[in-house]
Amino acid sequence: MLLFDFDGVLLNSVVEMSITAYNGVTGNLATSPDELPGHAIELFITNRYHVQAAGDALTLMRWCVEHADLPPDQRLETDEYLVIRDGVKTPLADRTAHFFAARKRFTAHDPVQWRLLNSVYQPVWEALRNEGAEQVVILTYKNREATVTLCHHFGLPVLNENVYSGDHGTTKIANLLQIQDHFKQGRYTIIDDSLANLQELDAHFNKTEPVLDLLLASWGYNGPDDASLARKAGYPFITQEDLIAKIGSESH
Repeated sequence: MLLFDFDGVLLNSVVEMSITAYNGVTGNLATSPDELPGHAIELFITNRYHVQAAGDALTLMRWCVEHADLPPDQRLETDEYLVIRDGVKTPLADRTAHFFAARKRFTAHDPVQWRLLNSVYQPVWEALRNEGAEQVVILTYKNREATVTLCHHFGLPVLNENVYSGDHGTTKIANLLQIQDHFKQGRYTIIDDSLANLQELDAHFNKTEPVLDLLLASWGYNGPDDASLARKAGYPFITQEDLIAKIGSESH
């Protein structure tokens, strides 16, 4: 059974996420990239691959705003990012709720502009549309409302109950436990663009016997060393064509 991450696998939301994170940090209501100071948005895009849960986008954006005069391709090393992330005293669940509240303000203020800041990854999106949306199960840190809204907007009417989301700070581990309980499959294939997410799921679920096949999406928000690190860990670094072939084989 295939389980799809959303941002970075099916949807390119990095610009929207940048602006939402900026609004969450500042209390502003920016709706376009040129409203952010200096190179803040470019720095966020460069370092987006560090972020797992949505609440951590606020932490990264705060750093980007504070260092908006740095070159746009300035990259935080993993240990540097972790020091910044782990130095935040506000619980992750609270930061995640704050991020989703900022997104809700944005969508209420200008829903058309909010949708325009997102795009889908082709050709994998069209392949899923051709197979039928009722078969698509999404495992994401994004909130359910935004995920379902964007899926339907871009022509993939996923079932609400098949979106396992990051609402209330729910982790991917907790959501996958729910998926196992609901679908009762012996084995699952996870497609994610975050190496850290795959490592976390691997450590939790594959301890005694392998129940997860873990694939790293090469077109998502990858770090500079993720391809080699994934292969060393035994996670295939796949193309969209690889995934489309797997979608086809799973459906027949």
